[in-house]
Amino acid sequence: MSEVSAKILLLLIFAARGTSFLFSKTLMYSMPPLSILAVRFLLAFLILAVIFHKRMKRELAASLRGGIILGVLYTVCMVFEMYALRQIDTGVCSLIENMAIVLVPLYAAVLTRSIPKKKTMLCAVLAVAGVGFLSLSQSQTGGGGTGILLSVLAAITYGVCIMATETVSREGDPAVTGILQLGVMGFLSLLLSLATEDFRLPEGPGQWSMILMLVLVCSCFGFALQPVGQKYVPAETAAVFTVVNPLTTSVMGIWIAGERLTGAKSAGYILILVSLFLYNYRGKKMRSPQAVS
Repeated sequence: MSEVSAKILLLLIFAARGTSFLFSKTLMYSMPPLSILAVRFLLAFLILAVIFHKRMKRELAASLRGGIILGVLYTVCMVFEMYALRQIDTGVCSLIENMAIVLVPLYAAVLTRSIPKKKTMLCAVLAVAGVGFLSLSQSQTGGGGTGILLSVLAAITYGVCIMATETVSREGDPAVTGILQLGVMGFLSLLLSLATEDFRLPEGPGQWSMILMLVLVCSCFGFALQPVGQKYVPAETAAVFTVVNPLTTSVMGIWIAGERLTGAKSAGYILILVSLFLYNYRGKKMRSPQAVS
């Protein structure tokens, strides 16, 4: 595969992930949020486990610990995300959550007791200012404040997920770890659904089509082919492409879901996108963050 083809593949992968916010929000009008997560990730796990069954059997023991750790952390992140989506616009939720890319070096600075780089601090300030404008844009929405808070919690958790992924990926097989992660997420979501809500399977072609989009396009496609694309593209380039995720969500929210583009929202979008671009531009080599959305 040429580098140009790999870049196109990565752009398609991150754009596909960006569609998950709109599908999830639409499904929540007729399905409980935890039921959606349970069905989505259990199906994705089963499909990938069948495809990679030989690899799973060979690397299961070495990858189990990492899969459990990431599965628990990403479940917390996705629960925050889903309940945030019930309260606020998809683009707002996606942009705030993807601030995690900027939060990671701040976490690392705290852990190493070092001073963050000036560029990192600038990006963090821009991102926080963007969240402020997005909060203003959602202030007239019932539950908007709660949705913003849940999105921030999702971003904080996502940052922890990224750091944990970097650590546990050194254990076992990364692909098997990722598959096990999806299985843990589906199992935990199912338990939470049974304990807190009326668990329901999708009904009718409309619900099943959106679930299958979440499973096949947003989970399986991105999971299985991202390593292929990154084999031919520098890690810092792949990191820049992650910005396509919230950008796709924002565009779809405005054009398809009819979400209003106010002045405050526009300012928030610009500040956070500039923050993400600035942080990733010619940044140090890094592992592109694994996303489940």
